[in-house]
Amino acid sequence: MALTQKDLAARLNISQVTVSRALRGEVSVKPALRKRIIKEAEQAGYSIQDSNFEARRMRQRAVGAPAATNVICALVHDEDDSLGFGGRILRGMNREADAIGMEIVMMTHYNASLPRIVARGQVDGVVRLLGDIEFAKGLPAMPMPWVSILYDVPQADLITVDNFTGMRDVGRHICSHGHQRIAFIGPDTHIARDRLSGLRAAAQESDAEIPDELVCMEPHSADEVATKMYIERLMADGTPSFTALVAYNDYMAEFAMKEFRSRGLRVPEEISVAGFDGVLPSRLHEHTQITTAAIPLEDLGAAAVRRLQQRIKSPDEARKKIMMDATFVEGETVADVSTQ
Repeated sequence: MALTQKDLAARLNISQVTVSRALRGEVSVKPALRKRIIKEAEQAGYSIQDSNFEARRMRQRAVGAPAATNVICALVHDEDDSLGFGGRILRGMNREADAIGMEIVMMTHYNASLPRIVARGQVDGVVRLLGDIEFAKGLPAMPMPWVSILYDVPQADLITVDNFTGMRDVGRHICSHGHQRIAFIGPDTHIARDRLSGLRAAAQESDAEIPDELVCMEPHSADEVATKMYIERLMADGTPSFTALVAYNDYMAEFAMKEFRSRGLRVPEEISVAGFDGVLPSRLHEHTQITTAAIPLEDLGAAAVRRLQQRIKSPDEARKKIMMDATFVEGETVADVSTQ
């Protein structure tokens, strides 16, 4: 049972009124006594902020007023720098929230359970940027309106990107340079499969091929270790049997280029590489512009906030899916087969 102000008053042998005034910071309580009350509250695990919040909600309910906070929570699976994938989405969210008079609380590293601020209903709604592993494990029920970015979760509104068309544009560019055998690497997710489908559609238009033996996809495998493993598998005979490799995202594309170069292969002179998302991971210090399909990350974040605001206002509306276009970017990592 949660500790109350009445409990604190009994512990300190003072009145509950004095405890309440001290916790509210009223000057009528002497500084030494206020300090002793606050110290006892902290040691006992009493949350002043939670108590004040609940008191406000009780007053609002008593007069029939809505208990809106004008605060939403952004749940992200990991921290990111301001120029990275998650950082740019959050920048768009903050921009839109500021424009409509809302605030955002960002939460990371909350494991499988919901953050307490969400479980207690201390925000009006949630925008969630999932990771592959989180999505695969399944998600706890959300006790409030929420919007998912990229991952299609049945109980949430969705803000996503046209993965199929974006990757088809990348594939058409690769095929226009004469590539006939193309490899693909990525995690085994529905997003990756959509991108692979777009790539295969482009290959089919040009009588190129992406045979099964040149497709490497495994669950939760989208990091440097997985990329190296995929390249080793594709080059088991020592030389590539393909002239271009397309990665699930730019992150893997950069690791692939690093691995090819460590094997003495020049990119794009000897092998072409492309990615998806338009984000260059700064940690690799790679300055080559990757051929890719750029996701409008800031716009994705802003759209998620707008959609959440509408969902909060109209909770019974039919579930919405909003899909944005990815923009093809002709980089420096694809060359004609004749030059390879």
